[in-house]
Amino acid sequence: MKRAVLAVGLITIATIALSNHPSQAAAAAPAGDPVKGQKVYADQKCATCHNIAGVGGKLAPDLAAVGAKRDAAWLAKYLVNPTTIDPKNPPKIKMKATTAKGQDLDDLIAYLLTLKGKK
Repeated sequence: MKRAVLAVGLITIATIALSNHPSQAAAAAPAGDPVKGQKVYADQKCATCHNIAGVGGKLAPDLAAVGAKRDAAWLAKYLVNPTTIDPKNPPKIKMKATTAKGQDLDDLIAYLLTLKGKK
């Protein structure tokens, strides 16, 4: 009887622990809608400085392959608090933090993750 109670207790603890820690696949999956994110990209006027495959500004890096280089966690952190990636080679103009929040930020990140470069 004690073993049965112990087994049930261990199963309960494992279930609680797993439910509080989503799988890496679930955590890595973007929560946003890339179609809506493209609109957020336009609304935020990102193309003033950035370009995607030659469309947009030239002051900041081309974002055509950003989805192949960065993950959702990196983008979420960077977009709200842009920092110099290479201190030895700082940008000429510092990027403004996005004002997108919540679902709009998730949508923007989902859109950027679809940008994988030329195929």
